[in-house]
Amino acid sequence: MARTLCVALVSLGLSLGLSGCKSKPKEQQIWEQVKIGDLAPRDKLPAPQFFSTVQLEVRILDLPADRVDRLDSLWPILSADPIKLISYNAFRGNAFRMRYGRTDSWPKIQSLLVEAGAQKASTVSIVLPVNESSDLAVAQVPMSREITFMGNNLMKQTVRVEPGLLALRLRAEPIPWARGVSKIIGYPTCTIPITSAIGPLQERARKNEFYFEPAAFAVQMAPGDLVVLGPDGYTSERQSLGGLFFNRPEGMLFFNPAKRTPPERKPAVRVYVLACVAIND
Repeated sequence: MARTLCVALVSLGLSLGLSGCKSKPKEQQIWEQVKIGDLAPRDKLPAPQFFSTVQLEVRILDLPADRVDRLDSLWPILSADPIKLISYNAFRGNAFRMRYGRTDSWPKIQSLLVEAGAQKASTVSIVLPVNESSDLAVAQVPMSREITFMGNNLMKQTVRVEPGLLALRLRAEPIPWARGVSKIIGYPTCTIPITSAIGPLQERARKNEFYFEPAAFAVQMAPGDLVVLGPDGYTSERQSLGGLFFNRPEGMLFFNPAKRTPPERKPAVRVYVLACVAIND
């Protein structure tokens, strides 16, 4: 009996001893078996996108209205061939004239404009992302009103526009087979300046716009190209598209340095020179 109890105790001691020799299971660390690739984003980052742009410089000049006929000496030194119009007769019927040239002819153009009495009003730089448009402000439309214009059918038409702005909307479009060249499209547009980023409000504002298709133009431009946009005449009115676009019957201050006389306020017309400065494509 004593021997049996001894054997049992020895067996129990061995069992406990073997149990005590077992090491405690190692606690797995949170970073173990984690690869660098598992820490990186599983979705690849989108490749950077590069947007083509066209940079334009727009020189705006005021010319005394009584000297608008002096522009007749300017148009012949420029070309009408590269400019595309929906209707030449409708374009001229709305008192618009436009010609194409190169910036190396700018000194001659500037000299003729200065001789005619033109003076610089402002210079505006515009960067046009390709396939997007930008507005060059031309005249305020402070209240709802009617504007007359000649349609493509050479018939007089009238449209009522909302208070806002008459602008020259410019749009750049790519020419797939030619790098460094872009098609510039321009058309007068009565628009409501959009100050809200809310989509429905922008859409509503766009629905109230009106663009004058008969005065639209398109021209292919590369850096160093320019176009001159000016009036075909002056009638002192602002009821028509051409009158509202070009005429300044309220007058501008003109100073003649040759005569050294005080500045004089005269009715004026606006002349626009659009030069292509750079194309990033």
